[in-house]
Amino acid sequence: MGLFSTKRVSPQASWYLPDNDQYAYRDGTRLDTSSGYHPHRSTRFRNLETVDAKRRDRLPELYARRSECCGCSACAFACPQDAIALEPDEEGFDYPVVDAAACIGCSRCIDVCVFKNRGGA
Repeated sequence: MGLFSTKRVSPQASWYLPDNDQYAYRDGTRLDTSSGYHPHRSTRFRNLETVDAKRRDRLPELYARRSECCGCSACAFACPQDAIALEPDEEGFDYPVVDAAACIGCSRCIDVCVFKNRGGA
């Protein structure tokens, strides 16, 4: 048997497109679920419809653009309510998803974010 396997592995065999129906952006708009490639543009929220407008303003915007998040999971570990989970996006990269119903708006996730706090370093 040689050093390299000749077995072909399909990258799609172990990965799937996420169900974007469950996500919304902070402003309440839903993610595009039409056919085709539509990557999310900023922080995704789950259970946003259960939160009133006043509480919605306190929800963290962990990243405004996907390039502002490296997927390190520091925000998820810092959250005292376990309201943040890293979930794959349309390309298979993990990004934080905030459970709006569980979030208390304490901003600990923002405080530990390397991208949000790199100006003072």
